Amino acid sequence: MANLQHIADRIFRHVDAGHLEAGYSASMGALIDAYDDDPDFHAWVDAVPGSAVEKLLVCMVRKGKWGDPAWLVTWIQRDQVVA
Repeated sequence: MANLQHIADRIFRHVDAGHLEAGYSASMGALIDAYDDDPDFHAWVDAVPGSAVEKLLVCMVRKGKWGDPAWLVTWIQRDQVVA
């Protein structure tokens, strides 16, 4: 089970310190919103280890997809098929 609050605290702290680019803050914000609004994403976060959420964050930043809810849905569906 991923601890989204713990991950968010670390991400925001590293962005504030200049160790991560601002895209990580945008991605983390999008994940927090999705966790509150999307029951499927909420269930996914509760079922996966923190490393899966961190991998999702990295992919969101690399692809610039923090503002694309459809991409997030596709990611979750792909992850459930692979797992």
